[in-house]
Amino acid sequence: MINEMLNTMENQDENMVGGKVIRTYHYKAEMSRTDINVLYNLMLLRISKGYLSEETSFLMGTSSNAVGNFEKLARKRVTMRMLMDILAALEKKSLNGFILFGSGRKSGDFTCHMVRTKRTKIIEHALYLMDDTGTERLVFKLFELNPSYTPFSQSDAHELKAIREILDVELNDNWLSPKTPLEIYQHCCMLTDQDIMPRQVIKVLEEMTSRRSYPKLFRNKANEGRKVIYEKVSS
Repeated sequence: MINEMLNTMENQDENMVGGKVIRTYHYKAEMSRTDINVLYNLMLLRISKGYLSEETSFLMGTSSNAVGNFEKLARKRVTMRMLMDILAALEKKSLNGFILFGSGRKSGDFTCHMVRTKRTKIIEHALYLMDDTGTERLVFKLFELNPSYTPFSQSDAHELKAIREILDVELNDNWLSPKTPLEIYQHCCMLTDQDIMPRQVIKVLEEMTSRRSYPKLFRNKANEGRKVIYEKVSS
């Protein structure tokens, strides 16, 4: 009887906080107040759009871990070009609305600690800053759905079918020059009433680049100073 009560309490607690903890990750780096501000605003924008970090990187035309590395504090500086690319991918046209955090220090870097807790249903991102006494204080905490969690059977077959039809027509008739991932995604969104996500466009593009028949697509990988582009291959 006692064990049953304890199990019930544990299950209730897991449901309240987003499910059982699967794994916790820790990342640390020295960051300026501006870096913290940019990190918070970009993560908030990404999560509010429902995009994964990999999807945002895809829309930017960069390597799939570009945004993820920034969120893991592995890349603590973001160039203005990268910042504007992220804003374009997230459909934000300016820096208006970015929030600066208050601080007792006028300048210099802070020791920051990002704790990412992956639960069954959600992923929690908590950034802590170490003050002059060595005490960590919470700067922000953000939550997003765990993409692996599916509370009910959900198929994206209709969305994938719509994307395939759009891109097949485009490939056969109108793919005259290389296209960026963002251009492709926006084109698909414009031509369908389906609520599509970048991850679905990524899946279809992977199919089209791995075809054995022609015409097909070739993914030109990003390198320093260049973005990913998709080119038509006829033979």
